[in-house]
Amino acid sequence: MSHELTHQVMCDQSSKRDRLYQSLLGGKVIPDNTDPLSLIYSYLTTPRWYSPRWYHEGIAVFMETWMSGGLGRVMGGYDEMVFRALVKDSAYLYHVIGLETEGTTIDFQVGVNSYLYGTRFVSYLALKYGLNKLQDFFSRTDSSRRFYAAQFRQVYGKSIEEEWDDWIIWEREFQEKNLSRIREYPVSTFRQVTPSTLGSVSRPYLDSLGNQLIVAANYPGKMAHIASIDLQTGKSKKIAPVISPALYYVTSLAFDPATRTLFASTHNQDWRGLQSIDLETGKTKELIQITRCGHLVFDQAGKCLWGVQNLAGRTSLVRFKPPYKDYQVMATLPYGQDLFDLDISPDGSLISATLGDVTGRQQLVLIRMDDLLKSKLSLDTMYEFEENPASHFVFSPDGKHLYGTSYYTGVSNIFRISLETRQADIISNAETGFFRPLPLSADSLLCFNYTHEGMVPGIMAIEVREDVNAIEFLGQQVYERHPQVEEWALPPPSTVNLDSIGVTEKTYHPMRELRLSGAYPIIQGYKQYLAVGYRLNFMDPMGINSLNIKLSVTPYADLPTKQVPHLSAEYRFWGWTFTGSYNYADFFDLFGPTRFSRAGYSFSGKYHKVFRNFAPGKTELSVRLAMYGDLETLPDYQNVASDFRNLYTGYVHFHRSRLRRSLGAIEPEQGYNWNVYAITSLAEKTFYPQLIHNLDLGLLLPIRHTSLWLRTSAGQSFGPPDKTNSHFYFGGFGNNYLDYRDIRQYRDMASFPGAEINELQGLNYAKLCGELNLPPVRFRKLGFKGLYATHAQATLFGMGLFTNMANQLPQKTYYSSGLQINLEIVLFSLMKSTFSFGFSRAYNL
Repeated sequence: MSHELTHQVMCDQSSKRDRLYQSLLGGKVIPDNTDPLSLIYSYLTTPRWYSPRWYHEGIAVFMETWMSGGLGRVMGGYDEMVFRALVKDSAYLYHVIGLETEGTTIDFQVGVNSYLYGTRFVSYLALKYGLNKLQDFFSRTDSSRRFYAAQFRQVYGKSIEEEWDDWIIWEREFQEKNLSRIREYPVSTFRQVTPSTLGSVSRPYLDSLGNQLIVAANYPGKMAHIASIDLQTGKSKKIAPVISPALYYVTSLAFDPATRTLFASTHNQDWRGLQSIDLETGKTKELIQITRCGHLVFDQAGKCLWGVQNLAGRTSLVRFKPPYKDYQVMATLPYGQDLFDLDISPDGSLISATLGDVTGRQQLVLIRMDDLLKSKLSLDTMYEFEENPASHFVFSPDGKHLYGTSYYTGVSNIFRISLETRQADIISNAETGFFRPLPLSADSLLCFNYTHEGMVPGIMAIEVREDVNAIEFLGQQVYERHPQVEEWALPPPSTVNLDSIGVTEKTYHPMRELRLSGAYPIIQGYKQYLAVGYRLNFMDPMGINSLNIKLSVTPYADLPTKQVPHLSAEYRFWGWTFTGSYNYADFFDLFGPTRFSRAGYSFSGKYHKVFRNFAPGKTELSVRLAMYGDLETLPDYQNVASDFRNLYTGYVHFHRSRLRRSLGAIEPEQGYNWNVYAITSLAEKTFYPQLIHNLDLGLLLPIRHTSLWLRTSAGQSFGPPDKTNSHFYFGGFGNNYLDYRDIRQYRDMASFPGAEINELQGLNYAKLCGELNLPPVRFRKLGFKGLYATHAQATLFGMGLFTNMANQLPQKTYYSSGLQINLEIVLFSLMKSTFSFGFSRAYNL
C-alpha cells in the first residue's frame, strides 16, 4: 500500500502556480486525446505526472522498502542479481532516454526494467547525496521546477544525464567487487543445455522416457509456450502454447508421467483456470474455467493433482481428483499466512511448501498427507533461512532430501536439506543466481542460471560447499550511511483504531456525486473552418459516471447563421453512453482530409457489454440507436450527400477476438479478430438494412516481431440501389495529418488507399488485404528528455476490393498496394504521438 500511496502523494503535490492553473482550469485536468489542448492543461495542473516511469517507480519502491522496515527491493537480492548479471555479461546499461525507448522492451522483464533501473538510481542518489536532497528532488514546492529534469539540475547542480553516467560507472565498479568476492571461492561449473536463453520459465519436469526437459518459457520475439528440450542436444520442440502467461513463472505446471499428461494453469493474469495437455500430441483440454489455483503438483501415488488457491484474502490447499473437473478444499490457512512452491514426496506421504506471513518471514514446512486427508492441517517447520526467502524446494528422487534456493548469502544459491537431520548444505556458488533445481540423480541436478537475457538450463554436479562469500548490498550501504530510514517504518495496522478516526458507511450514489473536474478553452474544426470554444468535464470521484460538454462557435460570414454555433455532449454511466450534438465539430478536422464534423443535430444511445474477458480472448456486444436531423451528408461518409434530411439508424455489433503478442511487441502479432455488424437506417418509413462481416487472421513469423496478416471484410446491403444510404463507400488512407485514432486506418473496412475518400461504392462488396508488419527499429537515443522518438516500424500491404457482385449494377474490381512507416514520438515522457508516412497506388481492372 505504501508503494501506491507514494504515487498518490507524488502526483498530488502542487506548487502555488500549479494551484493557480487548477483554479483557472476547473481542477486537475485529465488528458483526453480527442482534445489535444487538454494534454497541455494537464501538464500545467499536474506537471510531475509527466515524468518517466522509472522516476515514479523508483521513489515508490524506495519508500515502500523503508516504510516496510527494510523489506523490499532496495534490500533485495534479485535487484542486485540483475545488475550483477549485466556487468558479468558485459551487457549494455541503458541511459535515461534509452531505458524508455528500448530498455523496457528488449528482454524478458520488459516494463519491470523501469522499476529496476529507477530503484537503483534513486538508491544511488540517496547513498551519494543524502536523503534531504532526494526529498528535494521528488518534492513539488513553490520554489521547485516544473519538469523533473530541470528540478534535478536545480537540486544536484548537474544534468541528470551526467549523474546517470556517473551511476553506471559506479554500478560497474560495485558489481565487479561483488563478483570478485564471489570468486574468492570456486564458482560452480555449469553445463549449458540450450544454445540460447529461455527468458522466464516455469517449474521444470524430467520426462525420463526421452531424456527430455519439460518447461514453459516466455521470451521476446516468441509466443509463450510449453517446450520439450533434449538434454543431450539442446534442441527444443514446442508442445503447446501458453495463451495468457505470467511474467516470471509463465504458468503453473504439473506432470503425470504415468499418463504422460501435463496440467497447466490458464488465465495466469486473471482468475486462473485449469487445462490438461497431452504430451505426445500437444492437444489441450479445458478442465475448469476458474480455479484461482496455482503452484500445481501431481501426486503420483494418489493420482491426484494438488494446488494452492488464493480466494477472498485466504490461502487454501485444494485437491483435484480424476477426471480433474472439480476440486475440493482440504485446508484453509489463517488470515495473513500464505503457502507456495508445493511439492509431494515420491511415495506420496509428505507435502513440502514454503510458508510466508505478513512480517516477511518464510519457513520451509512439511505436511503429512494422512493428516491432510483427515482435514487436519499440521505444519512442521523443516527449516528457516533467517529473514531470507526459501524458493522452489522439491524432493529428491529417493525422497530423502529437499533441494531449493535461497538468497541467504545475497546470491540465489542451491541448498540441500536432509529430512532426517534437517541440516542445510549449500551446494552451489553462483556468480549471478541459480533457480528451480531439479535433482536428476544422487550426484547431479538440473537448474537454471540467470543471465541478463533470462534463464538458461544446465546441469551441474551436487557438491557440498564449505564456504561461500556474501555480497554487499546497495540498500545496506544506504542504511549504514543514513540510519534514519529505520524511523520511516510504519506501525502495524493493529495500532489503528478505526472507531477513533470516524470511519462511516453510506450508500454511494454516482449521479449525485457528479462534480466539475475540468473547464478549459478548446479549438475545433468545422468543415474547413476554425472554431473556438470551451469544454466542461464532470465526473464522480469513483469514475462511474461522467459528463463532457463542448461549446464552440465558427464566426465566418460564408457559413449559414444556424451553423455558427456548435454543441456536443456525452454522458457515460457504466456500460451506457448517451450523446447529443448540434453542428458537431471536431479538433482533428483542422488536420484533414478525413472530417468528422457534420451539419445538423443528432442524439444517440449505446449499450456495451463485455461477456468474456479472459486475456487474450474477448467477447463483447454493442447496441446503438441514433437519430439525425438537418443532414447535409451521410453520418459515416463525409463526401456523400444524404437523400434525406432526417434519418434514424441502429446497429448491433458483435466482437470476438483472441489476439496475442510476444514480449516487447508493439501491437498484436497473432490470432484472430472477428466483427459482425447488423445495421439499419430508417428514412421516410423505409428501412435500409446492411450486414457486414470482418475477420482478421494473423501469424507471427520466425523473424522477431514480424507478423503476417490476412484481413477480410464483406458487406451486403438490402436497400434500393437509387438511395445513397443503401451503398457502402470506400477510399483514402483514413488518417489525418494529426490524429488520435489508430495509426493504421487503412485497415478500416471503409478505407482504400490510392482512391479518394468515398470515391468507390457498391451495394455489396468483398475486400481482402494482405499485410506484412516488419520488425520495429528502436532508438536508444534519438531526441531529448522532453521530446524523443521510441521506434519506427514499416508495414507493407496489398488489397483487393470487389463490388456489386451478383446484382444489377456493374461489377467493379479494384486493387491497391502501399507502404506505411510510423515513427512514435513521446513528449514530456507520457504524451505519445505518431508521425506516419504512407504511399499507395490504386488500380481499376
